[in-house]
Amino acid sequence: MPSTVLDKAAADIQLTRSAREVLETAMADSERRGEAEANPVDVMRAVLSSRGSLAYETVRGLGVDPAAVIATLPQNGSGPTLPLRQLLVNANREAQVLGHYQVDSIHLLLVLMYSDSPVTAATLQQSGITLYDLRRQLQAAPRPAPGPAGAGAAQPSARRAAARAAPLDRNLRRRPLPTLKGVLGVSPVFVGLLSALAASGAVLWFDLVPQAGPLFVIVFVVAGWVVSLSVHEFGHAFVAYLGGDRSVVASGYLTLNPLRYTNVLLSIVMPVVFLLLGGIALPGGAVYIDHAALRSRRWDTAVSLGGPFGTLICLVIVAVPFVLPGHEAWISDTNILFFEALAFLGFVEVFALLLNLVPIPGLDGFGAIRPWLSYSVQATANRIGFAGIFIVFILLWYVPPIRDTFFLTIFHITDQLGIPAGLIVSGSAHMRLQ
Repeated sequence: MPSTVLDKAAADIQLTRSAREVLETAMADSERRGEAEANPVDVMRAVLSSRGSLAYETVRGLGVDPAAVIATLPQNGSGPTLPLRQLLVNANREAQVLGHYQVDSIHLLLVLMYSDSPVTAATLQQSGITLYDLRRQLQAAPRPAPGPAGAGAAQPSARRAAARAAPLDRNLRRRPLPTLKGVLGVSPVFVGLLSALAASGAVLWFDLVPQAGPLFVIVFVVAGWVVSLSVHEFGHAFVAYLGGDRSVVASGYLTLNPLRYTNVLLSIVMPVVFLLLGGIALPGGAVYIDHAALRSRRWDTAVSLGGPFGTLICLVIVAVPFVLPGHEAWISDTNILFFEALAFLGFVEVFALLLNLVPIPGLDGFGAIRPWLSYSVQATANRIGFAGIFIVFILLWYVPPIRDTFFLTIFHITDQLGIPAGLIVSGSAHMRLQ
């Protein structure tokens, strides 16, 4: 019951672990008295009892003993009642003024000095603490104010408390990662793709339709490739969301629905056509990211690498059957088409992973370094756009040294993953619609 009341009062307000522990302690005190929610005196007692918290260290940094302040509080929590929701709203406002992204114990202490909480405000003032002192101590971490006569020995302790408070304040200035509750989803389209992948895989494994085996190889590889594309673009969007771009939620990028991509032609149709015509894994430009909303250049780089990381996950999944001990004994005349299709899908994943990491405009490899380049270089890259992708393909087709090096690298990686080159070639032969 107390946690339910607290969750309702803190709705849409982000609390640090310290603040939640303080409030839970205050709620427990009020529950023992038979009251529904904590009052300001309960909260203040809990705040000043939370050793190591930012509020506790800030008070000590002012040369005031938190235990001495607690001793002056009414024992039964009496006094005019301020609704807990209003107290948290005030604390959230105080956090925003200080440039903090979450409500912490220090913000609770600050609002306990507001006029709408007279008992706690009077107690703190009688202890020699003012709103100005708290804010100054928190923001500037000055030397502790002189204490009463004979308290000189306590000053080093107060300075150490102020020093401990400084990093806690810096942590509050870091924007917290957003909640994932109600954000992620799996679209029916993606479920359908997984179903097609599983069904075609079963047909190939059990050789249910021998005369149409090559057709089901195409279905299996295409379905697997589109699933991989969906995971790739989800990787971009997921990291972007964590990095500060909330627009990816409304765009549907976090539902693994390939139809929600910005450009279905470039993202799905063209890669599938290239796959069918030549067995080439063409990457597509899919999700729109609001780079201005990202926290930093590091996050911008992470967004670009999020897609290849998704492709890497798919590659690992595809390669698992080939790295398990004794997998050679699983391959038979009945299921050979399944392993050929799986091997070729693994080849496609490696191709896409390496290609995407090439630092050419339009590819993720360039996107990873773009935030660190000068604005003039970025502007030039923007003008090149997706032409960079086609430049890469021209080099791979018409410059033999580059082509040979690239494909030898792919086969070296697949060989390290235990994927036989013979199965890759056989699987590729089933994919050509010529």
